[in-house]
Amino acid sequence: MIGSIRNPSGFALSFLLISLAILYTFIPSVSAEVDSVFKSRPDLYPPVLTLEHRNPDKLSPGYIFVGPYEAANSGPYIYDDEGNLVWSGWGNSGPGNAHGMHVCQYQGKDHLCFFQGVQQNGYCRGHGVIMDSNYRIVRTVVPGGGMASSDMHEFKPINDGKTALLTVYQQRQFDMSLWNVKTGMGWLMESVFQEVDVETNEVLFEWKSLDHVDPSAAYTWPSHTDTSGTGLDPRSPWDYFHINSIDKNSEGDYLISSRHTCAIYKISGQDGSVIWQLHGANPSFKNINFSFSQQHDARFLSENATHTLLSLYNNGFNGFNRTHDYSSGMIILIDHRDNTATQLLEYAPPGKNMISSSQGNLQVLPNGNAFIGWGNNAYISEHDEQGNILLWGYIDKDRIMNYRAQKFQWEGNPTDVPAMWTYAKSSETYAPTTFYVSWNGATRVKYWRFYGAQNATGPFMLIKQVAKDGFETSYTAGEFYQWTYAEAVDVEGQVLGKSRNLFTFVPSAELQNFCATDACENAQSYGMPNEEGAGPAIPPAGIITVPWVDPGRPDTLYDWGQTEQSEGEEKEAEAHSSDKTYNNVGWIAPGFGFLVTVAAIYTIHRVYRRRQQDLSRVKERASTEHLDQMERAPHSVEADELPWWHWRRFVGRQLPRYTPLTEGQGSAWQQGGHIER
Repeated sequence: MIGSIRNPSGFALSFLLISLAILYTFIPSVSAEVDSVFKSRPDLYPPVLTLEHRNPDKLSPGYIFVGPYEAANSGPYIYDDEGNLVWSGWGNSGPGNAHGMHVCQYQGKDHLCFFQGVQQNGYCRGHGVIMDSNYRIVRTVVPGGGMASSDMHEFKPINDGKTALLTVYQQRQFDMSLWNVKTGMGWLMESVFQEVDVETNEVLFEWKSLDHVDPSAAYTWPSHTDTSGTGLDPRSPWDYFHINSIDKNSEGDYLISSRHTCAIYKISGQDGSVIWQLHGANPSFKNINFSFSQQHDARFLSENATHTLLSLYNNGFNGFNRTHDYSSGMIILIDHRDNTATQLLEYAPPGKNMISSSQGNLQVLPNGNAFIGWGNNAYISEHDEQGNILLWGYIDKDRIMNYRAQKFQWEGNPTDVPAMWTYAKSSETYAPTTFYVSWNGATRVKYWRFYGAQNATGPFMLIKQVAKDGFETSYTAGEFYQWTYAEAVDVEGQVLGKSRNLFTFVPSAELQNFCATDACENAQSYGMPNEEGAGPAIPPAGIITVPWVDPGRPDTLYDWGQTEQSEGEEKEAEAHSSDKTYNNVGWIAPGFGFLVTVAAIYTIHRVYRRRQQDLSRVKERASTEHLDQMERAPHSVEADELPWWHWRRFVGRQLPRYTPLTEGQGSAWQQGGHIER
């Protein structure tokens, strides 16, 4: 250090390095992905949806449905139009990536439908998934015909979910000598689409590109792009067609988009023939004021005998060849009378400066607005009918991609219970307690009620009801509560679900110095600050480090929370149990009444008979014996004097005793003297 001070050049260098280090601390770090962090659900870290522009008064109602991939938590996601997470389907939907999630009809109810599978080079292998409003998978759909599994580009249930449209990418051997593959077998990727029965997976209709569109119509050649394939082996087939959407009209015909022929085709539902072709090589119509290339997501909007109105997303770029300055959504009107096609409306990005080399979609909403997913640029936007931007945002600016983004109204009622975590810096009476609560996928929650107690068994008191705020709502109470739970409440005040009863986290005295009042952030390293070479410590075995475990009260841990559904099921079970109990024991009351009646009649009858017998004996003895003799007469044991269990107590009258004739002639009946000789 002294030497560097004496050396002017060394001092200058040190000063420069220190200055750069200080400057670096003020420069925001560049991250390829920004994830949300939730204290109540630390297992979830979905991409943050950042909204740069929003006009809430003109937005269409509904939620935003996306399927980001190449993310830390790739999967299907639902956000609201304020950018808040509503549902993370990561893991819950299955392994791999989820593409094209949308609300579909199945058996008369709203469901979530999407493709789930494994990413390949420009396509996927997987199956279609139908998930109910409780986020349970109720059906998976696969293609038939002895070929590959379905592909990501389309899975669309139609006809109330009775049938589904899906794409298949199938390798095929092909003579590619015209493409200079002359020393052996060539390989093509054939684009196939099917309409299948959802319940049985029976193929109802199938179309194969090689049967109707020759490979010479392609604008993407072997080894041309990163996804075109070489055509030299089945692991790298030449993808000459690249189907990326299917739609069907009311007359049973289909509309498909081919990226690599830069064309839209209307396909006959009768024989699979091409009815007409928009754009590409040998088109059926003359384009008046537009062109497109590498397009995606062609949809019927309306159709009659003279006109067809459709929508599509124009990429204008494939990563290698660029035909447009920017990508856009297009509304195109085809006039079948003069065979012309005219662009009626264009939905452009801000400043017309975004170009997407792959993926993307355009969805026309019920109120006339349009919703766009910008493909490999993971941006989303909403536009009014004039094309003005009402919403603009992004999931990520760098690495994450999103195949489609769409908007739908949706009601989700998860079978899971609300998740909560509570924290207090200390256990002093007036130490604040902070609640963090969320319920993944629940759309009806408007308020949260927070409860607290000092013991696991209560009594719990209502602390506060607060409005739901985003995916995770937090609230800080002014006092310490050792045990807590939360209730989810809808707009009408009905309780939708209850969290588990939770033990509040309180840091140890050693840890408190590094924690805040409302939370304790992650440790940055082992040991104390500036402690070099610190590693994990190993405490002795057998000590108690889990504060909420009470060996004397293990029942306090058996709490799984509650949902509105489970409450209903519990009430139904109670009602069923009551009916069953009545059916099993309902005879007891009338049976008991019958027995009481019989006993009463029997008792009255016994008292009456006894009095009659006593009176009769007194009269007979008075006529033959003196009173003192009657007192000394042998005493007969009456039934009432016997033990309760003796059989004679249950006989209506005193039984006579049989005496053999040898013991006294003419005295066959004795003991009572009421039979005359």
